[in-house]
Amino acid sequence: MTTEAYLPADAAYVQGPVFRHVVALTALGSLGLMAIFSVDLVNLLYISMLGDEALTAAMGYAGAVLFVVVSVGIGFSIGVTALTARHIGAGNRAAARRVATSGLIVSFIATSAMALALLAVLDPCLRLLGAEGRELEVTRHFLLIAMFGMPLLALSMAMGGALMAFGAPRMTLWINLAGAAATALLDPIFIFGLDLGVTGAAIVTVLVRFVALAVGWYGLVPRLSALAKPTVEGVRRDVGPILAIAFPAILTNLATPVSNMLVTAYVARFGTEAVAGWSIIGRIYPLCFAGIFALTGSVGAIFGQNVGARRFDRVRKTLADSTLFTAIYVAVIWLLLFLGTDAINWAFHANGRVAEMIAFYCLWAAPTFIFTGALFVANAAFNNLGFASHSTIFNWGRATIGTLPFCWLGVWQESADAVILWWSIGAALFGLPALWLARRSIDRLAARA
Repeated sequence: MTTEAYLPADAAYVQGPVFRHVVALTALGSLGLMAIFSVDLVNLLYISMLGDEALTAAMGYAGAVLFVVVSVGIGFSIGVTALTARHIGAGNRAAARRVATSGLIVSFIATSAMALALLAVLDPCLRLLGAEGRELEVTRHFLLIAMFGMPLLALSMAMGGALMAFGAPRMTLWINLAGAAATALLDPIFIFGLDLGVTGAAIVTVLVRFVALAVGWYGLVPRLSALAKPTVEGVRRDVGPILAIAFPAILTNLATPVSNMLVTAYVARFGTEAVAGWSIIGRIYPLCFAGIFALTGSVGAIFGQNVGARRFDRVRKTLADSTLFTAIYVAVIWLLLFLGTDAINWAFHANGRVAEMIAFYCLWAAPTFIFTGALFVANAAFNNLGFASHSTIFNWGRATIGTLPFCWLGVWQESADAVILWWSIGAALFGLPALWLARRSIDRLAARA
């Protein structure tokens, strides 16, 4: 059987019900992100079984730092998806293959530089987050190993973005599921079987990235023939357009870990138990709201193909249907978190103050994620319509104006719970205005075209 027999209908998103495409791509993308986030969640789950809150807190500090590199990887995957999808929508498959190849190369090089830069300033960063003593030592040890797997994670995310643009979202899902399955298999062996503890969790974090890369390579090369032969000239030609989308998207996505770091620093004022509770919450909410995080990258292929095909009626419909999906998704997750609070506390061996924080988040803070979801929908539109700077402004506004004064309100109330709640509410100041501007931007682009 020839390779062409496996090729998808590349420009699949310029026809058919838009809401169906939004649901299908976001569902697959969210499952993929859930698989990525579950790597950290499974690590934390097994570490919590060791019964040491200092270790649990250390994983929280480590997660805040690793999220920086993950955000860079997401930014490059957005750039690869958007630019590749535009060429697919315009009917130029050769250019799409070249761009996808260049995107993988640029993504790997850039995230490697970011990982090395973070390692160079690791101790000052951890102290700013509030880590000290044994927590600082454990966090540093974990990151010195785990950080070397992050460029590989970014590369696999870029592979997923290319597969999404070529109309093969299921292969994107398999990339991430492979990593999650490998984590579930290897973590007990390295943490308990070999008695390596935190060191074992860090080693597994690196090993599973190679599994994901193998699956991504299979999808892109033997199955879809979606990559071209890499050339210096091709990279030089594509690096500018890729960075034009990816760099603002990276700046936008970096706002989220920066915001999380600020919250971590404020929560750390209330002691190890508070940081341990926030560590668990910090693993729960990305996993539960993976559909919203995935939306920015997943619907980028729909936006990109329809912009390339000049179908602005479908671009507007994509924005509206993505907003509807967000509202339904957040409502369902809120209900599940409320009903599953006791199960979460049991799974993480949480009790006392830690359990109280988790219960508070599930009941009061989780529903406010609808405003963050509105911001992410707007980001998806901005990143794929040529208005990526709008995403940067709104996200950093949320990470600063929408975070610092609100967290101070929580400190003033002398409660770690209040810090988390006010931080969640701060997103409302930016989510709804961003959504309104996204619709105006689509109208302006359509009039210009």
